[in-house]
Amino acid sequence: MRGRIWFEGNPWPEGHRIATFDWVAGLDSDGALWFDPILITEDYDAERMPEEPADRVREWDSPELWTNYEGCLIEPLDDHGFLAATPGSPFGFTTPEPRTLTLDPLPEAPDARHAFQIQLLGHDTCADHTLTTTRQPDGRHRIDWTARIALSYVGETEYHHAFRAEIHDCVPAYVTYPPTMSPHEAHEHLAAVVDIPHHFTPGTAHARPVLRYTGP
Repeated sequence: MRGRIWFEGNPWPEGHRIATFDWVAGLDSDGALWFDPILITEDYDAERMPEEPADRVREWDSPELWTNYEGCLIEPLDDHGFLAATPGSPFGFTTPEPRTLTLDPLPEAPDARHAFQIQLLGHDTCADHTLTTTRQPDGRHRIDWTARIALSYVGETEYHHAFRAEIHDCVPAYVTYPPTMSPHEAHEHLAAVVDIPHHFTPGTAHARPVLRYTGP
C-alpha cells in the first residue's frame, strides 16, 4: 500500500504520507457488506516542518498547531462505516469500471449520525464522503477518498475544510461477521455480496474470527 492525503489549504500543500490504510469490511446480521476503512497518517511534520507564517490569521495555517496533534486518524464512528453491498447488489472486486460510493451528504439533518470520526486538530467532524475504488491491472485497487471537515473541536459547525486521499495497491484486509454466525455461514453470506468469495478464508484478527483475504 502507498498513499497520500491532502488537507486543503493547510501548511503542507504537498500533502502527507499515509502510514496505514486497513481496508476492513464487515457482514451484518442480514448478510449485507459494509466497508470499515481505517486511515492513519504519518506525523504531520514527518517530511518537513514549514516555517510559522508571521501574518497567520487562522489556526489552520499554523504548522506548530498541527504538530501538536502529531498525525491524523480516520475510522468508523460505530461498528461499521458505510454500506457497500447487499445480496441483491453485490460488490465486484474484479469489475474494471470504477465504483463510487457516497455517504453523509451535505447539508445534513440536525440529528445526523456520522459514519466516520476524524482526529485531525482534535476530535473533529467529517461528512460528504465520496469513495471511488478502481481495479488496477495487477488486481489490487486504487481508492480515491474526499470529504468535508468541520473543526468541531474548536466549536465550528460549518464544513469549511476538506481532504483528498489517494491510496494505491490496496487489497481488502479481512471481513468481520456477527458472533452468531459460524465461519461457514459467514462465507455463504459473503458469497452473495462479493465476486471473489474464494479469496477469503477463516482466520482471526484482533482475537476475533474473521474471513481473511488470501487472494493474489
